[in-house]
Amino acid sequence: MEKSIIQLWFADLAQGDYSKSWALLSPGERCRAESLKVIKVRQRFVISRAILRQLLADYMAVNCAAVELFQGPFGKPYVRQRKGAHVAFNLSHTGDHLVIALGCQRQIGVDIEVCRERVNLDALAEKCFSDSELRQWQQLESEDKKVTFYRIWTRKESFVKAVGRGISLGLKFCEMSIQAPVKVLSVPNNCGQPSDWQVIDLNVPLGLSAAMTTDGPECKLIYRDWE
Repeated sequence: MEKSIIQLWFADLAQGDYSKSWALLSPGERCRAESLKVIKVRQRFVISRAILRQLLADYMAVNCAAVELFQGPFGKPYVRQRKGAHVAFNLSHTGDHLVIALGCQRQIGVDIEVCRERVNLDALAEKCFSDSELRQWQQLESEDKKVTFYRIWTRKESFVKAVGRGISLGLKFCEMSIQAPVKVLSVPNNCGQPSDWQVIDLNVPLGLSAAMTTDGPECKLIYRDWE
C-alpha cells in the first residue's frame, strides 16, 4: 500500500461468525474476551479483533497467528512490524458498526458514533469543546445541535487516538473549524503544529458520525466493506 492511501474497512459485527472469529484470536485475546461478562460486548470484541487480525495478516503477508498485537500506555493498539511493512491502523466501533483505518508510515486515529439522543449534550460540550467551538455550537438551531455535536466529538476523538494519548490529552485543546472541510486550528503541546494534521469527516449512513485523523501529506481514502 502506498503511503498516500488509507483504506477504511466497514463491517457489521452482527453478521460475524463468532466461532470462526474465536479460532483466530491469540490466547491473550481469548482471556480478555472471557473477562467481558456482557455477552454482546464479548461477541463484538471477538469478531472485531478477528477482522482486524485478518486485515493485518493480509497486508503483512503472514498468517493470523503471526500477527502480534500490543497496546500503548494509553490503550492505542499497535502491531509488531515486519520488515518493510510499517503498518499503521486504528479501529472504532459503536454498537455493531465497526470501522478500521489501515495505512502505512503514518499516525492514524478513527472514531465512529451513533448519534444518540442525550440529555447532557450541553454539559459534555462545555467540558470538551474549546471556548470558540462552544460559542458556535450554542448558536445553532436546536435540531442541528445533536448532529454537529457528534461531528465535533468524532473529529476530536480521532485526533487524540491518532496521537495515541486518548482523552487524557484534553479534548478542549484540540480545536477545529466546525464547518467542513475541517481545518485544525490548535493542538495540545507536544503534538506538532496544526498544519501537520488532517481531520476528515467520513461518509457513513444517516444516524452515524465518523471521522479520521492522520499526519503527513494529503491522503486518498478507499472505502471497503468487510464481508
